Amino acid sequence: MKYSRFFLSFILFFFLCEILALSAVVWTFYESLQNALTQEQFVSDHRARDLTLALAKSSEQRLQNEGYVELEKMFGRYVEQSKNDPEEFYIQKISLYSSDATLLVSTDTIYTPDELKKRKPDETLLHSTFFKKGIRMKKWQWSEPENGENPILNSKRDPKVRSGFEWVLSYLPLAKSNTVRLTAPLYKPGTLDVTGLVILVYERGNLGLLFENQWKLVEWMVFNYILFAFVVSLILTGAFVAYTMLVAKDSSVTPKESSGLPLFEKKTVEPKESNLEPVLDLTEEKTAVVDTKSETGNEVEILSGEALVSAVPSDSHQTPIRDAIFLG
Repeated sequence: MKYSRFFLSFILFFFLCEILALSAVVWTFYESLQNALTQEQFVSDHRARDLTLALAKSSEQRLQNEGYVELEKMFGRYVEQSKNDPEEFYIQKISLYSSDATLLVSTDTIYTPDELKKRKPDETLLHSTFFKKGIRMKKWQWSEPENGENPILNSKRDPKVRSGFEWVLSYLPLAKSNTVRLTAPLYKPGTLDVTGLVILVYERGNLGLLFENQWKLVEWMVFNYILFAFVVSLILTGAFVAYTMLVAKDSSVTPKESSGLPLFEKKTVEPKESNLEPVLDLTEEKTAVVDTKSETGNEVEILSGEALVSAVPSDSHQTPIRDAIFLG
């Protein structure tokens, strides 16, 4: 019974420590993944801002037919080169719009002067908040990326995770919003008049590689935390056993004393004897004596008071008796 109790205490301590260890692993993994995604977002957005501002600056001098051809080639070259980026910073699309939201150059279309004449302003883009904010930006002002507020960006690429762990993405909004876009306005040389807007659509970094590295970190943490929890449970069990043995030793009863003790014992409380007789008993005894003498009255001679006084010899040296009480 004693050893089974110690074994159950070890199982209890072990499960308690393991639950705490796994909770720490989950929370640490979540915080680490959030920080890694935030850093990846920060780095990717800065790269996109620098590239967008550089494209806008180089496009200000090429707003004519020959310049549109050069811009189309340059935009396409940036898109192709991003496919070989080691961090998988993918540029999906680069577009140049006029101030009235007319598409001038894009990597999705082929530029021709005749095609350009047929194009009309995009009313949806023209009245969108995203386009208005880009047109009204100050010179060299950084634009904020848009992630998912516009239907254009609904084709988000989810990072590749291990099978069975897709549910993790629901707790990571930054991973779900991996495809974003930035803007940079074009100005007339020497003025602050806006003549166009460059829109860059890109994907933030290699989230698949980021997730793979995080899973390796989780495996290492799970192994170490489980081992640490096992050691802690052994220490707690040892402390519990030592405390139990110490308490049992202090409060133990010897077998000789405990073997002769009955389960139940009845005791009777007796009153303490006293030498003093109660007053009630003396009264009853006195009454009995008086009754006995009254029954034998013929044998006892009752003297009168005068005879009793006269029978006492007079002595001048003695105090005269003034009164006497007959006690029977």
